[in-house]
Amino acid sequence: MTNVGPEDLNYHYYSAERYDKDIVNTIPGYEALHQEIANITKKIDPNPKILELGVGTGNTTLVIAENTKNAHFTLIDFSEQMLNGAKEKLNGHSCEFILKDYSEMELPKNYDAAICVIGFHHQETDKDKKQMILRIYNSLKRGGLFILGDLMTYDNKELAALNEAEHYSFLVKNAENKEFLKEWAYHHKFLNKLASKESHIRWMHEIGFSTEVKLEEFNTVLILAKKI
Repeated sequence: MTNVGPEDLNYHYYSAERYDKDIVNTIPGYEALHQEIANITKKIDPNPKILELGVGTGNTTLVIAENTKNAHFTLIDFSEQMLNGAKEKLNGHSCEFILKDYSEMELPKNYDAAICVIGFHHQETDKDKKQMILRIYNSLKRGGLFILGDLMTYDNKELAALNEAEHYSFLVKNAENKEFLKEWAYHHKFLNKLASKESHIRWMHEIGFSTEVKLEEFNTVLILAKKI
């Protein structure tokens, strides 16, 4: 179950251009995360079917499209504003767009890869997150990849506190004004529901994925999981 709606995230008034600017300034490691995703997807066989949950304005999709051959995308988002931005950005690529909350729909099956970047933490509880990982597992072919780039905390309380402080420091450093800082600090403090990196990995292993951590920068973590 998702803990927010598009209006809680102010998606109803964001232009795609503003969102694309803000996301780089609010998510530590955003560009490095996408470089890692590019490196991963370059190795995917031609003609893949790719499922993306929470497509936003299509930033991640575009990176994948530029690094795979003849990919077909199924792209889901609950914000019409964001989805319209993605449609414009991805014009010319093979895409199916679905306006829904992915946590409230039956996921399509038989995909070569599933992607979720900076949105999974809005699953309300740990139980919701683990259930979502299971549903993603069931949407993949055997050997399929789940690429999860998200905000996570850590089981170690000192490390968790350090990375939380570093995250807020990043927001302060990149804030263009106090309104920007107020909006994004509120978002991180009250709307984000972070589970630990270790919990995500444990759930993935219990469900049947192998895992590899590809990037960590403050609260930003990229996990590459493979359906065994």
